[in-house]
Amino acid sequence: MAVPRTYYQILNVHHNASFDELKSAYRNLAKLCHPDLFANDPAKTAEFQTLVQAFSILSDPDSRAEYDRRLSFESITVSDVELRTQSVMDTIADDILEEMVVGNNVEKHTTLMTLMLDLEHTEKFIMFRQAKTCFFNGVYHQCMKLCEKLVDASPQNILYHYYLGESARLMGKYSKAVRHFRICLKLGYGRTPPQRLSKVRRHYCAAQRHKGIFGKFMVWLIGEEAAPELTEEEKMRRALEDVFNREQNKHNRRLNGRKPPRLLK
Repeated sequence: MAVPRTYYQILNVHHNASFDELKSAYRNLAKLCHPDLFANDPAKTAEFQTLVQAFSILSDPDSRAEYDRRLSFESITVSDVELRTQSVMDTIADDILEEMVVGNNVEKHTTLMTLMLDLEHTEKFIMFRQAKTCFFNGVYHQCMKLCEKLVDASPQNILYHYYLGESARLMGKYSKAVRHFRICLKLGYGRTPPQRLSKVRRHYCAAQRHKGIFGKFMVWLIGEEAAPELTEEEKMRRALEDVFNREQNKHNRRLNGRKPPRLLK
């Protein structure tokens, strides 16, 4: 019985491979099995899917660290699920959707493999993973530069603004940090259901305190903690209420635009 290959073996890189080595290995191997080059051959499609999954895990610092921990204790196969351990947004699922969908102009049901089939989307994905790797390694200046390019391309993506802001904060650029954290909070508030973004809020307050009396006033104004976390049922109820209220407002506007009926004498 064949021993399942690890993600490192799939990408043909050593265990301590740098991000640049991972990126180079992925691009070289993708050319050999990209479905578009083989008329969507099922075998090549499966091979490409495995390659994407391996790169997805190893190119993310959190996922890679957890993968390495598990790899040292048990056999890891390519069928393992995503192993992320931290989230910027309210849930890990929110982080995954934000990275894959927001700013990429694709549908929410899009898979990572579908995303990686498009060169432009692939470049964004790889650039963001490179930015996260720089952040994880303490190279905040490079992370900030990469995220500045990403927010220019996708200004609605909360993760891009967060890593830009947090890199700026750790470099002492508090005004820039506050600006991008505020954008995160504004974008999160506009989502359905709204995102609490407790982690972003804490870092926003930390950056504001370094701006003197005015910054401390802003911390007092916004508050350090978001509203209590909503249950899934409450989130669904609020989302349905939002839809109902929008439709009701449209209906009322249509009625208000009509002439009042004449009364019978």
